[in-house]
Amino acid sequence: MKHIAIVGVGPRGLSALENFFTLFSENPSLSKVHFTLFENARLPGSGSIWDTEQPTTNWLNISERALKNLPGRPSLTMGSIQIPSFPSYTEWLPESEQSPPEKAPDRFPPRSKMGNYLQKRYSSIANILIANNLVTLVTTSVKDINVREQQIILEDYNSESYVFDEVLLTIGHQPTELSDQIRKWKEYEENNPNVLLFEKSYPAEDISNTKHVDQNSVVGIRGFGLAMIDTVRALTIGRGGKFTIENDKTLESAFVSGENVPKKIVAFSLDGNPMAPKPLNAQIDERYTPTANEIREFAQKIEKAASDREGTTSDMFLKEAIGTIATRVYCNLDDNSNTAIASAEVFQAVVNWLTDESIDHPLIQSVNNSAYENMQAFTQMALGKEAVSLDYCIGQVWRHCQPTLYEKFAHANLSGEVIASVVSLDERIKRYSYGPPLESTQQLLALLKADILTLDFIQDPEINMKNNGWELSSNGNEITVDTMINSVLDPPRLLDVTSPIILNLLSNSLVEPVHSELGIHTKRNACIEWSEGKNEIPLAVLGRLSKGSVLGVDAILECFSPNERAWAQGAVERLIAEEKLITSQ
Repeated sequence: MKHIAIVGVGPRGLSALENFFTLFSENPSLSKVHFTLFENARLPGSGSIWDTEQPTTNWLNISERALKNLPGRPSLTMGSIQIPSFPSYTEWLPESEQSPPEKAPDRFPPRSKMGNYLQKRYSSIANILIANNLVTLVTTSVKDINVREQQIILEDYNSESYVFDEVLLTIGHQPTELSDQIRKWKEYEENNPNVLLFEKSYPAEDISNTKHVDQNSVVGIRGFGLAMIDTVRALTIGRGGKFTIENDKTLESAFVSGENVPKKIVAFSLDGNPMAPKPLNAQIDERYTPTANEIREFAQKIEKAASDREGTTSDMFLKEAIGTIATRVYCNLDDNSNTAIASAEVFQAVVNWLTDESIDHPLIQSVNNSAYENMQAFTQMALGKEAVSLDYCIGQVWRHCQPTLYEKFAHANLSGEVIASVVSLDERIKRYSYGPPLESTQQLLALLKADILTLDFIQDPEINMKNNGWELSSNGNEITVDTMINSVLDPPRLLDVTSPIILNLLSNSLVEPVHSELGIHTKRNACIEWSEGKNEIPLAVLGRLSKGSVLGVDAILECFSPNERAWAQGAVERLIAEEKLITSQ
C-alpha cells in the first residue's frame, strides 16, 4: 500500500484529494492507497481563511456571478465504495440566487458562506474515505520534513513522526520576518501600556472585541487594500455601527455610528493609491470582456513566450498581449469621449502605463490626484456613469485575462528575473483587477462623509512614536493614533518565511526558490525541482508557497485549477508505473 500525506487541508488540499480519487477511480486495477490529512484548523476543507464562524464583516472579493467557474465534483465509484457528486458553487446556491438579472448588482457574500460550501464539500468525500480506511485525519501541525532512503518523514509539534511515500504541501499563508517598522512598533507597544498594536488584521474578531478601542479612540490602519476594508468593517459594523444603502441602483451608503466605534480611522500606505471597484453588474462588466477569439490568441501568445527561454527576456510580451485586447475594448466603449484618438496611440499608452504607472496621459487617471478624487472617479466608472479612463479599462480587461494568464504561464521555462517581473506586474495591477466590490468603496466614501475615516495621511506619512501614541504627519497635518493595525499581507517570499516547517525544508536543502523574491521552484506536476545529482522524491507544493512557479495563488478559483489536477495526475501515474514494475518482476 502506498502512503501519501496532504499537509494543510483548506480548499486547495480538498481539491487535490478530490482530483486524486477521481483519477484513481478511473483505474480500478490499482492497489489501495492511504492518505493522511494534516489540518489543525477547526474545520478541514474550509481551513482558517474560510472559517464558517468568522465575522460577516470579512467579504469574499469575487462575485457569486464569477463563481460560476468553480466546478463541482463528479460521482465516484471504487469497487463497493460510492462517493456522491457535489454541486458547483452556483448549483449549491438556492435556486432563487443562481441566475440574477444582468442589471442586478453583483453579490459578494461573506467568506463564511464560502466556508460553508467548502466544509460540506469536504465532508461529502472525506467522511466516506475515512469510513473505508482510505483516509486518516490528523488534527495537528507539521513542524519538520526530511527525506531518508526514498521516504519522507514528517514530524509534528509533539515530536510524533510519520513516514510517507509521497507528501503534498498546501499550507497557505505562513508567517514571515517582521519588517523593521513593525518590529520597532512591537517594541514600542511592549513598553507603553497606552497603545495597542495588531501585527495583522485577522482574525477580525480580535479587532471588533478589543476593549482598548472606544468612541474616543483614533485608530491607524497600515495598508490601503482589501484587508484594510475588512478591518474598517471590523471597526465599524463589528463594533455596533451600521451602513444603510440609500440608493439601491448605485449602492451609495450612509453610516450610523455606535458607542464603541472609534471617532477616527486613519488609513495610510506607501503610495496612497486606492483600489478600483469592480463594475456594478454583469451588464456593465460585459463591456470589458474579451471575445473568445481574443482569449485564444492571448493564450497562444502567453504559452509561446513562456516556453521561449532565449527569446523572452522581459515582460513586454505580456504588456503587448494585454495591450492588444485593452485597445480594442477601450476604443469600442460607447461612452468614450476620446474616439478620435488612433488605436495605435491607445495601444502605446497601454504599454507605457503598464511599464510606468506614474506617466501623465490624458486618457489615464492620474496618481497625482487625491485618493478621494480617484475613488470617486472609479466609483462612477464602475457604475457606468462616467467616461472610463484607460487605466480602469486595462484593469478590468486584465481581470478577465487572468485565469488564462495563470494557466498558460504556470511553470514557465524562463529566467527567474523575467518570472519575477511578470509576478510584480500582475501584483501591481491587482489594485484594479482584484478591486473590491463597489459596495465596499461606497462604505469607505460613507465613512469619509461621516468624518470617521480620513485620507489626510494616506501617502507615506512621517510616523513618530510618542508617549501617547503614534504621531502621523503629512502636508502640515498631524494626528496621534492610540491603536495601530497592520493590514499589509506579506508576500509569499520563501526566504523570508519563519515557520519551522519551511525553515527546516531550507536547512535540509529540500527546496529552493524560483527567484530570491519568490516561492518554491516546482515542476508542472507540483513536485519540487531538485538540484542536479539529487534523487527525485515526490515532495510536492501547491499554492502560495509556489508563487513564481505558478501565479494564481490567492484566488479561490485557483484552488480548483489545472494545477491541482496535474499533481493528482502525476501521483496516479507514479502509482501505475510502480505497479507495472512490480508485475514485471
